[in-house]
Amino acid sequence: MISLIFPLYNERDNIAHYHQDLFPIVDGIGEATGETFEYVFVDDGSIDDTLQQITEIANYRNDCIVLVHEKNRGMGNAVKTGLIASKGELIITMDADLTFRPVDIAKLIERYRETEADCISGSPYLEKGLMEEVTPFRLLMSRSVNFLYRVLLGTGITCVSPIFRLYKRSVLTEMDITSKNFEINAEIISKLIINGKKVVEVPVPLLKRKHGNSKINVRKEVKNYIILLYKIFRTKYLHRDWV
Repeated sequence: MISLIFPLYNERDNIAHYHQDLFPIVDGIGEATGETFEYVFVDDGSIDDTLQQITEIANYRNDCIVLVHEKNRGMGNAVKTGLIASKGELIITMDADLTFRPVDIAKLIERYRETEADCISGSPYLEKGLMEEVTPFRLLMSRSVNFLYRVLLGTGITCVSPIFRLYKRSVLTEMDITSKNFEINAEIISKLIINGKKVVEVPVPLLKRKHGNSKINVRKEVKNYIILLYKIFRTKYLHRDWV
């Protein structure tokens, strides 16, 4: 079984489209690959009717698990809550807004079957044209910081912070994951690389959000990038904890 973990925070507009944008696509991948899936949705203290909507879906789909944080605790905590409750030997983490396409789950699975790597990571940097919907400023900022991540980690991995990945459950459960927020993705892949685990990338497009409001704050994002660079440096070169 493969567990799909979705952190949710005020995602009512996206959930309303899961009946056409998510479930049929994953069901088709299951039929084509022979894999079975479970959906683990973690409502991270939403203040809209996200919880009500996803609970209604879970009432008629027995492959859905809904978990609740009474208040917002951040993406990292939501992913960790989902991991504890999930049953799959493989874990896929995804954005609730589907800016990484569900259809590309098939690419993660195919590459895993070819390599049996500890992590298969989706990257929009591996081929041209995969980030056409991203604004030029954000694209420049993202390319620049990912270059710095690669330099610090001494790796050819092109994309460090996005969530769209497949992991072996064992590599996550044996890791002390401390991040509470979005930086969990960078923490996990950095620790995998530092500890000599096998990480393989596949090319996937990154789309702009179709429904709902983006939660990105550019000033905060720049600050977070700087913090991540420092944490990667102290973890790899100073052998300190990721805190």
